[in-house]
Amino acid sequence: MKNVVLFSSLFVWALFFVQCQPAPTPKDIVHNLFTEDQAAITKILDNIYKSAQARDLEKLAAFHLYGPKFTEFKDGLPRGNAEQNKKSEQEVFSAVSNLQYDLRDVKVNVFGEVAIATFHGYFEGDMGENHVTMQLQGTLVFAKTDSTWKIVHEHFSPLNPANPM
Repeated sequence: MKNVVLFSSLFVWALFFVQCQPAPTPKDIVHNLFTEDQAAITKILDNIYKSAQARDLEKLAAFHLYGPKFTEFKDGLPRGNAEQNKKSEQEVFSAVSNLQYDLRDVKVNVFGEVAIATFHGYFEGDMGENHVTMQLQGTLVFAKTDSTWKIVHEHFSPLNPANPM
């Protein structure tokens, strides 16, 4: 009988203790700016294009979380996957020399473990003997893996030159 009373007392005490613990404060993903993560992603954006300028295709690929969940949209074409994105980026950035870029109207929104970076990109470079310029709207979706942000989705489309930023 003493064991039953002792066990019951311990059980009630443990239940009371667990119930009295404060609930964890939820993250306010709408109003919290997550400024450290915003700064980290802004730096990643710059490093992505510096890697492209240097034609460091391995480093460029490392910014992505390639796998079955990776998606892309480009120029109104059907949705692409990780393999198509990697191949396309390797083909383009290995062919372009003297790449220059200017990212304008950059906005990074962080929602806890997911972030969206949008920008207007102005790109120019040489492909063979042709000088090429492009103005694109870009959206990159990032997911935080451990402590590193990786691209899980890309969307690029032409920027209307009649409405430059």
